[in-house]
Amino acid sequence: MGNSYAAGSELVVRAKPSESSMLRKAVAALCRYTGEGLQPKGDRSTRFLDGEGEAMTVTLTHPAHSALNSWVQVSLGDFEPDGVGVIFLTVHLDEPGDSLMQGWEMAVALTSQLVACLNPGLAHLTAWHLDGHGQIYPSTHLRPGSNLPDEFGPWTYVSGERLTDQVRVRLSALPGYASQPLGNGWLVRAVENPGAEPTERFRNALRDLDTEPINYRAARLTAA
Repeated sequence: MGNSYAAGSELVVRAKPSESSMLRKAVAALCRYTGEGLQPKGDRSTRFLDGEGEAMTVTLTHPAHSALNSWVQVSLGDFEPDGVGVIFLTVHLDEPGDSLMQGWEMAVALTSQLVACLNPGLAHLTAWHLDGHGQIYPSTHLRPGSNLPDEFGPWTYVSGERLTDQVRVRLSALPGYASQPLGNGWLVRAVENPGAEPTERFRNALRDLDTEPINYRAARLTAA
């Protein structure tokens, strides 16, 4: 039996006016992928997206990935009383070929759609082996001075709301796969795909990005 992976993102958002409306808004943002729309999987997800009841998770399918065990999930994490919390996007594809890269490419496209719609304060996208263990996502703690997270991962977006021009210049100089504006914020892609390792030059530049070192958390792609 082959390896089984998932790719997914964690987005720090503010739920207005409610968590359920935020979940519906997130699903609505995932309008199309490769020219085709995602569809709810199962009666519960269908009823919730039609406006009935509450939910913590919505499961979707895509016509190009119709295997029984291929799915996209959007789910709510913990939310604080002030409305700040997290939304997770998870893509799992059980398809012929390189399912990790297929899932990664889909997650990159869908996460970009979520960032454009939800305007999160922070978003991390990574990948993991389903039989692995340990922490998946990099830290979501933002430093009060720079508004940068304590850790970056393979794909990290930071809202531009409190980024200074000086921080933007330092971000643009990071020698990763890409470091560029996205929406009103900044996207750093340390590597092109989750199986790649960033260069030592990138790691050193990341550590020097702020007054205290910023670490890199790689995708967790090994089994337990």
